[in-house]
Amino acid sequence: MLDLTYYMPTKMIYGPDCVKKNAALFPAYGKKCMIVSGKHSAKASGALDDVLAALKEYDIEWIQFDEVEQNPLLSTCKRAGDLARKESVDFIIGIGGGSPLDATKAVSVFAKHDIQDEEIYSRSYQNDHLPFLLIGTTAGTGSEVTPYAVITVDRDGRKKSVKDLFAEISFCDYRYTCSLSYDVTVATALDALSHCVEGYFCSKADTLSDLFAIQGIQLIFDVLTNAASDGSFTDKQKQKLYAASIYGGLVITKTGTSFCHSMGYFLTEEYQVAHGIACAVFMPEYLHRGFDYETKKADRLTYETDYTLGEMCSIIESFTDFQPFALPEAKRNALYELWKAADKFGSAPGEFTIEDAMEVLDRIFPIG
Repeated sequence: MLDLTYYMPTKMIYGPDCVKKNAALFPAYGKKCMIVSGKHSAKASGALDDVLAALKEYDIEWIQFDEVEQNPLLSTCKRAGDLARKESVDFIIGIGGGSPLDATKAVSVFAKHDIQDEEIYSRSYQNDHLPFLLIGTTAGTGSEVTPYAVITVDRDGRKKSVKDLFAEISFCDYRYTCSLSYDVTVATALDALSHCVEGYFCSKADTLSDLFAIQGIQLIFDVLTNAASDGSFTDKQKQKLYAASIYGGLVITKTGTSFCHSMGYFLTEEYQVAHGIACAVFMPEYLHRGFDYETKKADRLTYETDYTLGEMCSIIESFTDFQPFALPEAKRNALYELWKAADKFGSAPGEFTIEDAMEVLDRIFPIG
């Protein structure tokens, strides 16, 4: 039966110069804003200049917090939120890749509520936060259109998600991704691919999320298989990758992520592996499981994309710049306890258990 139920309150505006063309939307959110970003990408992409021009056109005062790091810390978000509250800003604009966009969502809560850092996880702040607008500069996380903010907890260095935080408006201009390096482009593309693949075979998938997932998978594989030998991507290819990242965001808004993400986090948290690469390490295993347990969906995926399981895995592995290493038994045991407590595997195909997770881990990482 077709399931077409869908809810996404974010207004998504897509296309070149979408910030400039829609500058008249900014005054509705107030007379003073905070811009949340990292140190470089907002400026290098051209997005910051476009936003500042729009704010100037409508006499909107602004301050900037440009201290968001990779894998943003909860304390950083709290510090930015406290500053926004002190400065009495009316709304927030997040510019950047997944880290600044996720941080913006958390900042929107701290800007309205004078709470302790980890209180942000205690309840839903849906419709109880400062309004925020998002402008993406990478083609990976799809954070522009998701309600999730993945933030690193200072206390233990673990990533934890804040949920139910949708942007008022998401401005989606692929040209902001054109300044990205080859390595970042590939890593973020693999992240977007993981969103689509995980969501497609996830038990929470429905008709619409499947449509988004297939389209995103097709676009990413087509770009990767036609990548230039000199390590460059054309503007047209980057446009496709950005569209795919939005499809991926729409997918996980419905389904959430699965074990590629939950198992891959330790590589990012403890070994500084780029997030998209960390997810890709586990993606071939996830695909194999999907093909084993969801045969009808697997047949549809190969038919719609014209890629076999073997071809998909080969493409992913060829772009995954990672060499598995021997994992100390103590570390393996620690991961077992962590994952068992988190219980984040239920949505994977085939009633995936913690024991299944450890078998996957052992196939990739030999015990040292």
